[in-house]
Amino acid sequence: MNDNKQNSIDVEAYSRKETYSPEEKQMIMERLNEERRINQKVAGDLANSSKHYSQSDKNKILNKLNEQRLSKQKREDIKKKRTHNKEVYKFGSKTFYKFIQMEREYYIQIEDCDKLSSRPSIISLHYRTFDELKKKDVLMKVEVYSDKFFISYDAIRVYFKSYALENARKK
Repeated sequence: MNDNKQNSIDVEAYSRKETYSPEEKQMIMERLNEERRINQKVAGDLANSSKHYSQSDKNKILNKLNEQRLSKQKREDIKKKRTHNKEVYKFGSKTFYKFIQMEREYYIQIEDCDKLSSRPSIISLHYRTFDELKKKDVLMKVEVYSDKFFISYDAIRVYFKSYALENARKK
């Protein structure tokens, strides 16, 4: 007890000094080193204690990760199915996919297909006239559960209908 009191007095005396003797430097370095070791031990104990999981906890974590992986894989498969093996049309320097079962032959640029999400956005569909390619802006979205595109012709009165792309012809 008396030794601790003496050490605290020494620390107070050292804290007021600006220059230290080699013995004082050695004592300060030993104290700092001891504090560092104690902090490392506490941090190591905390890290080790949080790494111990029971087998049921491990199984729950693995099941959750597996569900997330399967969900992500299913979304990617549906996204790929939406545009895989579809007929590609080229008008000038641009490439398009063609929608089927629409009121007229509408085309969507391939780059626009990557921009779509479950949140509706305005996309330009193209249609051919005798001498040129014209645009029509529509509201379009995709859903994670469907391989179709959902299109609303009017952005004010929103009514989505599902449409698919034309499959590639067998050669």
